[in-house]
Amino acid sequence: MPERQDVILGGGLAGLSAAYSLQSAGQSEWQVFERNKNPGGLARTMEVDGYRFDYGPHILFTIDEEIRELIQDLLGENFHAQDREAYIYHHAHDLYTRFPFQAHLHGLPTSIVADCLNGLMGAVEKQARGEFNPTNYEEWMRGFFGDGIADHLMIPYAKKIWTIEPDLMDFSWIGRRVPTPNYERIIGGALSDEVDQVGATAQFWYTKRGGIEPLPRALAARVQNLNLERTAVKIELPAKRVVFDDGEVVPFHRLVYSLPLPFLPRFVDNLPPGVRAACEGLEYQGIYCINLGIDREQISDKHWIYYYEDVFPFHRLSLPANFSPDTVPPGKSSIATEVAFSKYRPLDKDTVVEKTIDALKAARLITDDDTIELVHTEEIFPAYVIYDLNHATNVEIIRGWLRENDIWNVGRFGEWQYFNMDHSMRSGRRAAEEILALDR
Repeated sequence: MPERQDVILGGGLAGLSAAYSLQSAGQSEWQVFERNKNPGGLARTMEVDGYRFDYGPHILFTIDEEIRELIQDLLGENFHAQDREAYIYHHAHDLYTRFPFQAHLHGLPTSIVADCLNGLMGAVEKQARGEFNPTNYEEWMRGFFGDGIADHLMIPYAKKIWTIEPDLMDFSWIGRRVPTPNYERIIGGALSDEVDQVGATAQFWYTKRGGIEPLPRALAARVQNLNLERTAVKIELPAKRVVFDDGEVVPFHRLVYSLPLPFLPRFVDNLPPGVRAACEGLEYQGIYCINLGIDREQISDKHWIYYYEDVFPFHRLSLPANFSPDTVPPGKSSIATEVAFSKYRPLDKDTVVEKTIDALKAARLITDDDTIELVHTEEIFPAYVIYDLNHATNVEIIRGWLRENDIWNVGRFGEWQYFNMDHSMRSGRRAAEEILALDR
């Protein structure tokens, strides 16, 4: 390596995208350091006894035309688009409705549909009077959709996935995350199931072969100076040096940081007190993935299903074989469940697998006669950013200090935002564009 170079910490999609953009523009001095033996960060796939499970279920979709073109170029003939089959299961009524709940009320008991529509009309009236001024996520749900939709599903589901009360959360993250169909569409979806799907994932993309990992592998193949199995332990400032666990010290001029922001105090000893406090104030939860291999073909025709009731320890499950048959051995099926946990809701690893299997039987996805031939678990922590009420302030304090030290924070964990894969790729590219602009 040269005596001094620019450094990217983290070889996930954001770090790889930054490197690809910078190196394509002629800045060959950028070095990428990734602690794992494979690039990709969370966008990777595990193969276990012939089954393939993503490291947390993944799908691809975007409204960013430039990123869409890049994804399709990277995957080539391995790119596959398909229409979403996503549902919500209502155990109390033993029925499914399409996702999102607020756009597909048809089929629910008439008392629930009436409650939801009455609440919606009340919300519309309040908005017309200028009374929609939410200060937290719960107020946003109630103010936008009404108490019926909020109480019957949105608030219970929010508590299950975020592990905290929604009145302790901001709502700035919503964007594409919570589909917001217009009111005519909500009423249409209450009267009939013969309505168009809504939301950014109405059509999504996946690979034909290999799970999600072919995407970061293809991107990594276009990146030079990719150093795998290299773990950073210190970032020395203002000296601008990265220290690795093998003792090597790498000086840098500029640094792109895609590691979790709350972990910044582990790397920088002399953080200003205000920045350290902001890091310690960031909230997040984890996901415990319980993946099952089932000795039965086509146990469901759905892609993924949401669960909001207490009988289910998981908030969502996916059926990987319906994303791609390449994810399971012939004649088999698989289920990938996600259980959210945090310091507010600790995970009981001793019981969660058994409870998950019992819940899958309660949902009638599997039966007592099914052979579960594989149980595989993975813990992702942190997994999702929790947008508490201090999130924006804390993130801006940290970002500002990093930029003062010629450090660009990128990706879901570096920017500390609820990013999809396309967002992460755009985040890395955006940082590269800012750096290149400074050099002009």
